[in-house]
This record gives sequence, structure tokens and C-alpha cells, in this order.
Amino acid sequence: MSKMKLASIIFLVSTVILKFSSMIRDLVIANFFGTSYQADAYIAAMSIPNAFVLFLLTGMKDAFLPSYFKYDKLGKGDEHLTNIIKATAILAFFVGLIGALLATPIVKTIYANSSFIQYEDGLQIAVWTVMIYFGSLVFVGVNSVYEGFFDAKRKFSFSVFSQTSVVLVTILFTFIFHNKIGILAVPIGYLAGTILSLFIKVVYRTPKKFLNWQQKIDTPEVKEFYGIFWPVGLTIAVGQINLLVNTFFGARLGEDSIVSHLNYAFRLVNIPQAIFAVTIATIVFPIIAKSRQDNDKPGFRKGIEQGLLYLLVFLTPALTGMWILMEELVTLVYVRGEFSLSDVPVTTSYAILYIGSAFFYSIQAIVAKGFYTLEKGHYMMRIGMISIGLNIVSNWIFSYYYGAAGIALSASLVAMFYSVITFTTLWKLIGGMDFRYLIKNTFQVIVATSIMATVLFVADKYSDIADLSPLLHILTLAVPCAAIYFIVLMLFRNEFVKTILSKGGNTSFID
Repeated sequence: MSKMKLASIIFLVSTVILKFSSMIRDLVIANFFGTSYQADAYIAAMSIPNAFVLFLLTGMKDAFLPSYFKYDKLGKGDEHLTNIIKATAILAFFVGLIGALLATPIVKTIYANSSFIQYEDGLQIAVWTVMIYFGSLVFVGVNSVYEGFFDAKRKFSFSVFSQTSVVLVTILFTFIFHNKIGILAVPIGYLAGTILSLFIKVVYRTPKKFLNWQQKIDTPEVKEFYGIFWPVGLTIAVGQINLLVNTFFGARLGEDSIVSHLNYAFRLVNIPQAIFAVTIATIVFPIIAKSRQDNDKPGFRKGIEQGLLYLLVFLTPALTGMWILMEELVTLVYVRGEFSLSDVPVTTSYAILYIGSAFFYSIQAIVAKGFYTLEKGHYMMRIGMISIGLNIVSNWIFSYYYGAAGIALSASLVAMFYSVITFTTLWKLIGGMDFRYLIKNTFQVIVATSIMATVLFVADKYSDIADLSPLLHILTLAVPCAAIYFIVLMLFRNEFVKTILSKGGNTSFID
């Protein structure tokens, strides 16, 4: 087995652990706080600073990786790393300080009509949540630069490990302190986790190698980098900004639990996207970035094509299976503690409507790497700004006619628009892709998924399996149906299956 193939497998396992721990965090929040006004207040408030967190956390990684490759090729990789770390720490500190100081007017302005504000401590929870998350921004910023550096070195698993430590500390704090300080244990745990994550990186690199403390910031170099970074970061934040818009319109409906139900539904559907899209996009990124530096246009196109294919192979059956078994999944994942069976039907209906959002944003995650590698992030930014405007309009219309369900539906429609426009734009920028390759493999995935879904639906509706517990219900159907899906792909001699079964295969994406 090649080193790259082994690294890819280890990274996939690490990412699954990260997303599993993230799911546990959501389970813990649902267990202790359910769909209460405290949960509404926390979720609504957290969505504000989280746009800035993602702006740094993911945007920085996506902008830094190709930038680091460029300077490392000139023998200035470490100097560039130091410049960006110092500049990012300063920027993040001042943005975090301003955000924390303005927390109260921000919450009062955005969520003036929300139901949780009417409770005695609802506003207090929201304000402190905003302040704490903004307070973590400086640690998030430095962590994000280093995670971009580790990705550039293809140490994907260490980067994922440092992110997992943040989630695990958040869970630990919630368990220990939820009785004493309520839901504020969650943001405090996140702050502690970001500090621990940074400490791990310092120990791993040693303080001396972590940073060249005496090096002065190269202002022109930093300006050049941030000229590339800010449209990338803003583009990455588009998804969170759209989620903030959704949360705003959900809170605006003025009913308890809507924000929580929408959030839990979104988080559940987001799991396949977070595992498959993030994993594949992260593995693809350094490959296409290197192809770009080597002026290997065919290799660049092939990396994008295979990234999209591998994404479809995993994501399509996963989301289809979730759609059919959504009620059982919601019951299995969330029903305990303060989250009751009465919450299941509403959360299920929202989750089904969010499926389109997970599918199309996953495709966009692969496509985005192409834009960032080409240093064309401003294209994504323009399309992203249009999608935000469209999301506001569609949320206003759909929430008026369909209530909270319209918000989830709007998210899927906007994601479809965003994905189609970004894909066609990249297609034009790189002079097209192998159309026959994409169509042939997509057709095979659709046929295999359709056969799997038919068997799954019939077995679910017309057998006694429905009488089993949710866990056994899902496992009894999912395992054989997944086998059927891959058997059909094998009969097609699908490109992905041939790669997996090959011994030391010749595909550039894996080897």
C-alpha cells in the first residue's frame, strides 16, 4: 500500500472520529437542554461569531496552503509561516475584542423579536455566548494557520486531532459544569479547547520551532496574502452567514423550539457532508495545488474530476439512506434526556428538507478548492454574495408561506444555485473537464443508488424490521443495502471500485 493511500485511510478514520465527537457534542446539548429557550438562545447567539470562526478556521487553511507551497518552493516557507501567524494573531485579537464589546447591541438588534429574549436569562445567555466565542478568536486564528501548514505537509491526521481536542474539551466541560452554569458550559468549553489545541501544537513543534519570535512582519508579503485570503475566507463564511440568516428567520417566527429543531436537523444531515466532503476536499487540495505549481493542467483537472467522483460514490447513497430512515435516525441520535419523542416528527421533517443543502454544498466544497488553487477566490466571493441575497429573499418568502419548514427548503434551493453556478464557472476557467468520464460514473452511481434505495424502501415499509429498535432497524437495513450498492458498482466496473481493488493502482488521486 502506498504512503498516500495509507495516509488517506488514516485521515478518513481521523475525520470520522472528529465528526463522531462533534455529533456527541450535539447529543450532549440535546440531552441536557433539549429544545428549551436556553438551547434556542445559545444556538442563535453562537451562529453570529461562528461566521468569524469559520472565516479564520477553514478560510485560512484554504488560502494558506497554496501560498505556503509558493514560498516553500523559494525556500521561504518557515518565514512565510511566521509572517502569517503573527499578522493573523493581531487581526484576530482586535476583531475578537470588538465583537465581545458589541455583543449586547448585536444580539438585541438581530434577535429583537425572538422568543428567548422574553425570558429572564435568555438575553444574558445569548450575550455571554457571543462574548466567549469572540474571545476564542485569537486562538482559533493561530490554530487555523498551523492546520493549513500541517495540511501542506500532508499531516492531515494531526490537524484533525487538534480539532478533535477542541470538541472533546467542549463535551467534557458541558458534562461537568452544565448544572452550575447551564448551557454557557458549552462556549466556555470551546474556549478552553482552542487554548489546549494551540498548546498541543506548541509542544509538538517545540516553542523554538513553533515561531521565529524575533522575525519582523513582512508587511508587503502579508498584504499580498490577505488580498488572496479575505475573499476566500468570506466565501467559506458564506455557508455560516446563510445559516445565520436561517436562524434569524427561525427566531423571527417568535415560537419556542424552532431554532433548536432546525439546528438539530441541520447538524444531523450535515454529518455525511462533514465526513466525506471535507475529507475528500482536504486530500484533493494539496494534489491540485502541486499540479498548479508544476503547471500540470491535466493533473489539475483529473484531481477535481476524481474528487467529485469519489464524493458522489459515498455521499449519494448516504443521503438517500438517511432520507428513507430519517425518523429512525433522529430517534436514535437525539431522543434522551430533555429531547423527547414529541420532538422527533418536527425535526425529521426539517432534516429531510435539508438534504439538498448537504448534497450541493458538498459538491461546492470540492469545486471551491479549484478556485482557491487558481487564486480566483474573488469569483467564489461574488457568487457567495449573490447567494446570501437570494437566501434572504427566499427565506422571507418561504418562511412566510411555510413557516420553519420553508427555511430548511430555502437552504436546499440556495445551495443548488450556489453549486451549479460555481461548478459551471470553474468549468469555464479550466477549459472544461472530461465530460464523458463524469457522466459515465455519475450514471453508474445513480443506478446503483436507485437499486439500493428501492430495496431499502421495500424492506423498511413491508417487513417486520420496522418493529425493531431504531439501532437494529438501521443496521439491519443499512449493511446489506450498502453491500448491494457496491456490488452494483462492481458490476459496472466503476472507476472508484477499480481504484480501491487495484494493488498499487495507477490513479494519481490515491497514489
